[in-house]
Amino acid sequence: QSMVPELPRVSLNDLEERDAGKCVALRSIRAVQSSSNNRLLLYMRDRKVMSLRMKKSCRAQDFYSGFYVEPRADGLLCVERDTLRSRTGSNCEVSEINRLVLDD
Repeated sequence: QSMVPELPRVSLNDLEERDAGKCVALRSIRAVQSSSNNRLLLYMRDRKVMSLRMKKSCRAQDFYSGFYVEPRADGLLCVERDTLRSRTGSNCEVSEINRLVLDD
C-alpha cells in the first residue's frame, strides 16, 4: 500500500480567481506554466497557485520556458510596475495577480 494518500485531481475549471494584492515575492515562486491567452500560472513554495495576467497583447505561450524579471530592491513582482521578459524576446507588463482556490 502506498504511504502517500491519493490527492484529488483538480481541473482549472474547478478553480476560482481571488484577489491576491498587487505584488508577490519573487523568491516564493517555485515554477511557472503558461496557461490560456495572456495568463501564466505561478506555483509557489507554500503550495499556493497564483494566476498572473499580462497585458492583452501578450501571449502566455511566449513564456513556455519561464521568464526573466529585473529584480527590485524590495524583491517583489508587482502589477503595473514590472515587465516580464521571455527567453524568446517578448516583453510583457504584469496587469493582475490572483490566487487560485477551489470554487465553493
